[in-house]
Amino acid sequence: MTAPSFLLALLAGLASFLSPCVLPMVPAYMGYLGGRAVVAPGESGPGRLTTFLHALAFVLGFSAVFVSLGAAAGGLGQLLRADWVRWLGGLVMVFFGLTLMGAVKLPVLYTERRLHLRAGLNWGYLSSALVGVSFAAGWTPCVGPVLGAILALGASQETAGQAVLLLTAYSLGLGVPFLLVGLAVDRMGAWLRRLHRYLHPIQVATGAVILLFGVLLFMDWLRVLGAWLTTIGLGWDPGL
Repeated sequence: MTAPSFLLALLAGLASFLSPCVLPMVPAYMGYLGGRAVVAPGESGPGRLTTFLHALAFVLGFSAVFVSLGAAAGGLGQLLRADWVRWLGGLVMVFFGLTLMGAVKLPVLYTERRLHLRAGLNWGYLSSALVGVSFAAGWTPCVGPVLGAILALGASQETAGQAVLLLTAYSLGLGVPFLLVGLAVDRMGAWLRRLHRYLHPIQVATGAVILLFGVLLFMDWLRVLGAWLTTIGLGWDPGL
């Protein structure tokens, strides 16, 4: 896995958080965190550390699902190792890039599934982790193109470990904003409302970047770019 691939996965995770499907559910997530902190046994109130730890458990829950998907994609890529896997992955990324830019519209990618976050069973941090798993399992279809593009890139990696690292980077990009919300849940509302006006430009820009990487992957220029960045000291290849 090259540095550009890792950076793309990280930015794709951040773009997923800022997508029209995920960002509107953040207020419900904030309410969930407050509820978990209040009902946590032994706590006199919604302490900042308690809230953050519930946010961390939530992030670890959905990260486990995404990393598992990355391992499966990487394993399948290894099983079918051939140039056509890279070509197919590149075409999939181009398709999803065009979808995010609005050039291709499929109704199935624009339907929305609501995720209701409630305090629920009092299992402490395990409850928050399970909610994170549910969040990943019930992933809103209209964000699917971003995750699908990263999975396609993961399937083209040389080893399954590199694919896992890619999905870890994606989970990190998506998870850090959730953690920041957990740290400052009482001050994030106004900032998130201001972001709404930029959701469409962010989605189009994300689609353009994914489309570009799809072309680079199809032509095998992504590997060449990564090798060149490594030679000038700006890249790396973990060789997992």
